[in-house]
Formats: sequence, structure tokens, C-alpha cells
Amino acid sequence: MTRKDPSPVDLEFAESATDTSLSRRGLVTRVGAAGLSGLAAALLVDRSSLAVAAGPNDRPGVPTESDDVLLAQAMAFELALGDLYRTASEGAFDDLALFGDIMASNHRSYAEAIAGATGISAGAADPKLIADNFDAFMASTTEALLAAHSLEQTAVATHTALIARYESNTAITLTASIAVVEARHATVIADILGVENLDVLFGNDQSPLEFAGDSA
Repeated sequence: MTRKDPSPVDLEFAESATDTSLSRRGLVTRVGAAGLSGLAAALLVDRSSLAVAAGPNDRPGVPTESDDVLLAQAMAFELALGDLYRTASEGAFDDLALFGDIMASNHRSYAEAIAGATGISAGAADPKLIADNFDAFMASTTEALLAAHSLEQTAVATHTALIARYESNTAITLTASIAVVEARHATVIADILGVENLDVLFGNDQSPLEFAGDSA
């Protein structure tokens, strides 16, 4: 699984250029009285909200074999994100730990929703994605959040690109619902980091991952 023409987002911090580190105290101060736990709880996903809506009658209702190939890889990507957040939360404290736990649960919910709606058994997390991002997630709070923001943006770009390739209503509508929530993840993380540039807060410069079965 490789990126197509990676284009890292240049996050603009509200702090001065000489102090872009984010301590736990500074982080909690930035997000207000509710703390990270409050923000993460607001993002807590109810699996029932990941609905599979009815679509055009000229599309198959259930995923095709071609859809299954891509959905299985999307599931491995979501499981990897969940594992990264879970690992990061194990070395954190209080609000940071809870934030990581909730984000991990969210991504596992997305993987389970794909499995439940399609009948595909949940496989293993994408090992390359974990290996490529493990050090960043285990580094400072700022580095971990930067890596998380980048991956959430990548997730949105990837799911959006896959929607154009899916053949069934189930694959399309479920993936769209996941992409919407992950876009919200990215916006919240950018806000925590102090990003003030609206193009970064609400835009996406990340490129989608290239899955086997994609056209070159």
C-alpha cells in the first residue's frame, strides 16, 4: 500500500515559531474546560450512525467481488489507525489516554461496520502503515497529533477516492459516512494543534493511498 504523490500538510500554529511544542498542560488549556476527553467524547461514534442507505436501483445492493478487494484493504487501514491510537494511549495519561482510547475505538468501529455490512471477516491491521507511523505516535504530544492529523486526512482522501470505484450502494454509502466522520476527526485535531488557517482546518492536501486493484 503506497501513497500517490504524497503532499504533507503544512500546519500553521497559533504559537510563535520559536515554540511549537505542545505540553500536556498547554494542550488541555487550549481545548478548554472540557479537555481532550470532552472533545474525544464528542467524536465517539455510534455504529448505528454508520448507515447503509438505499441508492440507485441500477447498482447492486451488496458489495461485488471488486468492492470486496478494496473494502478489505480499507478495513486493514482502519484497524491500523486504531492500533496506532491504542498504542499511543498506553503511554499517555489522563485526558490524552482517554482521547487515544476513544479514537482507537472509533476506527475499530469503522472496520467492524465494514465487516458487518459486507460480510468480510476482519483481517489483520496494515503492518506497513503501523511501522511507518509508530515512532511519530510514540513521540511528543505535538508529533503524535501531527501524525494523527495527517493520517485522518489521508483516510478521508482514500475513502473519497474509493467511492468513485465502488460498484455497490452498500460500499458507497457506508464509506461516505466513514469519510465524513474522519474529516471531523482531522478538523478537531488541527484545532487542538492551534491551526488557524481555514484552508488547513477544513481542506485536505493529502493524497489517497493506492490499494491493490486501483488503476495506476
